[in-house]
Amino acid sequence: MAMVKNLRMAVDIGGTFVDALVFNFDDGTLETKKVSTTPKSLHLGVLDSVTQLVDSSETVGEFIHGTTLGLNAILERKGAVVGIIANEGFRDIFELARGNLPFAQMYEFDYEQPKNIVPRFQTVGVRCRINNKGEVVQDLDVDQLKEKLIYLAEEVHVDAIAVSFLHSYANSIHEIQARDFIAQLYPKIPVSVGSEIAREYREYERTSTAVLDGYIKPVLGQYLLDLQSGLKEQDFHGAFHVMRSGGGAMTVEQAKDAPLLTVLSGPAGGVVGTQFIANETGRQNLISLDIGGTSLDTCVFTNGRPSEVYEADIDHMPVLIPIFDIRTIGAGGGSIAWLDQDLLKVGPQSAGADPGPACYDRGGINPTVTDAALVLGYLRPEWFLNGEMHIDQSLAEKALQETICKPLKMSVSEAASSIFRIMVSKTVAAVREITVERGLDPREFSLVGFGGAGPMFAPMIAMELEIPEVLIPPVPALFSAWGMLTSDLEYQNSKTILLPLNGDTLAEVQKYADEIAGDAENVMLAQVQDTIPILVKKYLSLRYQGQEHTLDVEFSEDSSIETIETSFNKIHGDRYGHQFEEKLEVVAVRSRIIGEVSKPDLSKFIKHDSSHDTSLTTKLYDFSAGDFLEAPVVNRESLVPDQVVEGPLVIKENTSITVIHGKQVAVSDELGLLTIRRKK
Repeated sequence: MAMVKNLRMAVDIGGTFVDALVFNFDDGTLETKKVSTTPKSLHLGVLDSVTQLVDSSETVGEFIHGTTLGLNAILERKGAVVGIIANEGFRDIFELARGNLPFAQMYEFDYEQPKNIVPRFQTVGVRCRINNKGEVVQDLDVDQLKEKLIYLAEEVHVDAIAVSFLHSYANSIHEIQARDFIAQLYPKIPVSVGSEIAREYREYERTSTAVLDGYIKPVLGQYLLDLQSGLKEQDFHGAFHVMRSGGGAMTVEQAKDAPLLTVLSGPAGGVVGTQFIANETGRQNLISLDIGGTSLDTCVFTNGRPSEVYEADIDHMPVLIPIFDIRTIGAGGGSIAWLDQDLLKVGPQSAGADPGPACYDRGGINPTVTDAALVLGYLRPEWFLNGEMHIDQSLAEKALQETICKPLKMSVSEAASSIFRIMVSKTVAAVREITVERGLDPREFSLVGFGGAGPMFAPMIAMELEIPEVLIPPVPALFSAWGMLTSDLEYQNSKTILLPLNGDTLAEVQKYADEIAGDAENVMLAQVQDTIPILVKKYLSLRYQGQEHTLDVEFSEDSSIETIETSFNKIHGDRYGHQFEEKLEVVAVRSRIIGEVSKPDLSKFIKHDSSHDTSLTTKLYDFSAGDFLEAPVVNRESLVPDQVVEGPLVIKENTSITVIHGKQVAVSDELGLLTIRRKK
């Protein structure tokens, strides 16, 4: 048996590439690998990255994985056939929804709601009822439940079942009874229970959460099972963890049980990595900008913390899960440039990994952002993935010529620069949505650019939004995977209680908070068996009486009514610019249990090597000048701390390119961060 080393591996799978890295805690070394995604069998690309990084998986103590497979299944409508079991008379809750239009489509008179993922004939009702106080009004009719189950399983042939009953947040007994009965009668059909994922009020939102969980459960479950089996065949015997959408990691078994918690696990890794930078540098206001091959993800940090929500929309369907408030758009290196009549557009369609951009020479004929980058001089064939992957600039130019240039009567360089301007415009709109539209000034923030294309675009985004500085972390193309390496284990739960906050109810609120924190702590202890420190945090979801939405305030045994009110009023004032005199209401109690793992040292990841050729130049398009200029090419490893370099120039490294335009300067620091600012 091979000697077990203190290795931690993280793998982030995207639509175009699989990003993998492994950190050795014994000697502080970091190894990275970027391989193509394998769309037909996604787990094979992940396994390929593992075999290329380590001689034997036996040497890996922990494997952390991030994936958007569940999210993609929802967006592409490639999930399971789901049956819904609801209260008799309430089988239309999911289909009726809230009856309102999404805000962005409020004035689109021709707007059509997306097709329902669960047709009405797949929804059944059974007799049972619990009131809002948690009292059983009518017992669960087991005979009727059996009849409905036979219909769903043997006539509809469902792949999964979602169970959601009224007021299950107050008492989940009927949902649990139904779950156990289904497991007894049809043990191979997975069941998603609303109260087990989100024990909160709002029957439609809780039902939607259960349905979406069931919709992706067979898909993600099979993928994780295939990956588990593949790793086992490679002699992996360590801990297998999956990233949560709200940060932190969970066991692979928990991910199979509640796959909805993983829908944004890939982008969450980048947010966690940005959190680490905030902690290390003391910066309070940050905007993370993750641009990969298929999509762009951005999240805003205030007071050193990322924006988090406990209710989000996925393709206009609500989910009640803790999740980073990430804005995602279909714009990345693989985004296809196309014409809508005579209007040039970029994305959301992506060339993906197969066939990929035209320059990949895999049969793709559509021009992409990557093809445009080649034409503009930001990439060179010999630089791409450190020369390990062949790309052809002539094919990029041909694709642009045929698709864009001839119809619009423009040059190849004009077409390429227009594609970049559209990308910048789309990115700026996404950043404005999470800053300006919330009363935040992007000029008071630092922009953290990562992902394969993030360092290429971030300096341009900063110029457009007048953001004072851009931070490019080490290994930016794999930074989401790196964030996973720094991620603690985490478990969160909540419960709706709907109580006024006053001296008479404080003890009851404390009891509920202790109860859910104890439940969460037991779940965490089952994972770690006292091997790492555990941190327990409790929160109250509060609102002014008469309000709809809530804000969270941290809560402890020492908290008084006065301290809670003061904290809430401050948060409300900071967020909305005003406060009220109304009394507060406790909508829910929440807990966050954190298993604290050791963190890699960011500064060790940059290798300084002054032997690189310093005479390299390239002809690139400088957006500050609006023309092609001869610019130096600097290898990032050659930069020493506090060294200042002036644009225009290209800073290249193994898996990404940073483009610094005129009127900008860059300086490296002891942490390995590259900081880009405007020239004074």
